[in-house]
Amino acid sequence: MQIDDGVEQRLRAALHHVVKQQSEEFDIALRSFPDDRSRRDALELLVAITYYTLIDAYGRRPSPEEVHEVAASVAESERWVPLSRSEVERYLNQVLGGQPLTDVLEPEAAVLLAFVVTGSLLSSRPQGEGEWWFNYLDKVEAAIEAAG
Repeated sequence: MQIDDGVEQRLRAALHHVVKQQSEEFDIALRSFPDDRSRRDALELLVAITYYTLIDAYGRRPSPEEVHEVAASVAESERWVPLSRSEVERYLNQVLGGQPLTDVLEPEAAVLLAFVVTGSLLSSRPQGEGEWWFNYLDKVEAAIEAAG
C-alpha cells in the first residue's frame, strides 16, 4: 500500500485528537478530508493500521476471547464517544477477517470506529522510554508500505 502524504497528515491530525479525546477538534479534523477518495484512502489505511497493531500485539491473530477483551478495553477507555463493546468487537472481527466494514456497520459508524479504535490501540500500546504512539505509527506505516 502506498500512503498518500496528504491523507496521512490529515489522518494523523485526527488520530491526535482521538488520543487526546478532543471531540470538537476531532470532528473538525474529520471534515478536513477534501473528497470521497481521501476519506476512502484514510479508512483503508486505518483498517491496515488496526490489523497490523493487533497482530503485532499478540504475535498472531488474536483469539475470539482476546478480541472480546480488546473490544471491552477500547469501549471502556474511549467513553468520550458513544461506542459499545459489541460495535468495537464487530469492527475488529471485520478487520481481522478482511471483510468489508459496511457488511456489519453503517458507513458513519465505520469511520468513527476506525479512527477511535485505531487511536486507542496506538495510544494504549506500551512504549519504550521517550517513545510515543506516533513513533509506533511511523513503524506501522513503514511496514504497511513495505508489504505493498
